[in-house]
Amino acid sequence: MTRPPTLDLGWVNNPHVLAIGRVPAGSRVLDLGAGVGTVDAVLRRMGCTVRAVEIDPVAAEIARRSCNQLVVADLEHLDLVDTFGEQSADVVLMLDVLEHLTDPAALLRRVHDVLAPTGWVVISLPHVAHASVRLALLAGRFRYTERGLLDRGHLRFFDAEAKDALLASGGMVQLAMQRVVMGPEETEVEVPDADPALVAALSEDADALTYQFLVTAVPEGSKLVGDPPVLPAATAQNVALEALARAQWAEAALAELEPRVAAAQRLLPQLATLRMGSQGRRESLRMLLAALEENLERMRAALQDLSV
Repeated sequence: MTRPPTLDLGWVNNPHVLAIGRVPAGSRVLDLGAGVGTVDAVLRRMGCTVRAVEIDPVAAEIARRSCNQLVVADLEHLDLVDTFGEQSADVVLMLDVLEHLTDPAALLRRVHDVLAPTGWVVISLPHVAHASVRLALLAGRFRYTERGLLDRGHLRFFDAEAKDALLASGGMVQLAMQRVVMGPEETEVEVPDADPALVAALSEDADALTYQFLVTAVPEGSKLVGDPPVLPAATAQNVALEALARAQWAEAALAELEPRVAAAQRLLPQLATLRMGSQGRRESLRMLLAALEENLERMRAALQDLSV
């Protein structure tokens, strides 16, 4: 029997890795849309009891060895209580699932019946307003792909407002949200040539760089709304994501500094050839010094930001 692929748990910019950090060891987990069981295999090693649903029988056979119980069924029509009885789940996972359903809010509402009073759900949703999709649309392109943001199996598309509306329709309250980020050129969407200024602006927009939302939510009325769970692994992942974002920003800032350094270096030989004499030369010297000082000041500011 084929084994599920392994996850690199150190790569936190991944919704499945982030989801694992939101499941305490030893939890009772219900995985709705298990795929080949990649996440479930890790959860079992954490001492979790894993029950799962998967619609694809081929994927289900691979996932089965990673689960305590696996049901091959269509989530659109599955009665969760009839299927899993009174066994409450501490955590319900819906990773890369809701966008494939005609009525995802209905599934969220049914989840209430199988969730423990102090339980929560972890959901990943693709962000259709990612920079790569925006740039493709500006070029008049909308091409489905085999996976990712424009997966040909997607029936629903979500931006930030649509995510919030889905949670509200499903009777859920968001406790926390983390972003999986990618640059315009890093996704599976073919990005046409675009105005460099526009690409640069999108690359500095956190919303445009959001590839997926990773949401932790609870039913309305849950006591966790006012007293959310403390999840050390999730906290560590969030710190790692912030460090990753900082490192990426520093790399971009250093790249921006390079042409400024080069410009300053080109000015220095010109300064060396000037002698104080005519008014014209003094004016040229003043302008060159001003340009050099501007470049140096920007470099100082950028280096100071990098040291913070």
